[in-house]
Amino acid sequence: MRNRESSLRKIDSIDSGLNNLILTLNQGNREGCYEAVEKLREQLDQLRTYIESEPINNSELNPLY
Repeated sequence: MRNRESSLRKIDSIDSGLNNLILTLNQGNREGCYEAVEKLREQLDQLRTYIESEPINNSELNPLY
């Protein structure tokens, strides 16, 4: 996987963002929660871009179910 390190860092960042969201929820900060969710969505979009830029291998074309 070409973007493995970038993807793993992005996953760590999303995990950190979720912890921040939990803290914000516990503080009762509604506006902060909306901001945290928006940042998480942006990070997920970036992660999707990383994954979609990877070449598709044969096992993904013909998955075994």
